[in-house]
Amino acid sequence: MSETRTITATFITKPACKLIIKRGILSTDYFSYCDEIGCDIWDTLAKVSNRLDKVSFVLLPEFLVSEGTSKACCAAEVPLDYNSTIPEGCEIIELPEHTMLWFQGAPYADENWYGGAHSEMYNAIQNYKPELYGYRFAYDMAPEFHYGTSAKDGCRQLVPAVALREK
Repeated sequence: MSETRTITATFITKPACKLIIKRGILSTDYFSYCDEIGCDIWDTLAKVSNRLDKVSFVLLPEFLVSEGTSKACCAAEVPLDYNSTIPEGCEIIELPEHTMLWFQGAPYADENWYGGAHSEMYNAIQNYKPELYGYRFAYDMAPEFHYGTSAKDGCRQLVPAVALREK
């Protein structure tokens, strides 16, 4: 019998903010992004002052994808009034306030189990039914955030959602 593990899902409202991003060109996921851009971008964005959260791998909705780039990028969230410098090769975009589903995985014992933590998260999101709570996933309206995974903190992912309209 396998260990029972929990992933929680919480609706949150993220305030309007800016994202400092480094866009991918051909990449479609975290590993192809790192192959294309390199991993140093995480350290570069971690040095941005006034960050609102940890640096994350982000998948942009189509309306935020620039011509000749992919949905994949690395991002640092900063306040809407941020007006400091941005790292070379990066750009800054604005995001309106939006509802997110915060999926939080449980911590785990073996630091090498991060792949299992990501698989667990993927399955939880695929099987989650936000409609039961009056929402739907809204990948077309806001970015999807994938934060670093660790044994101590577990896996965290934020997925855009929108309230269902009553008819």
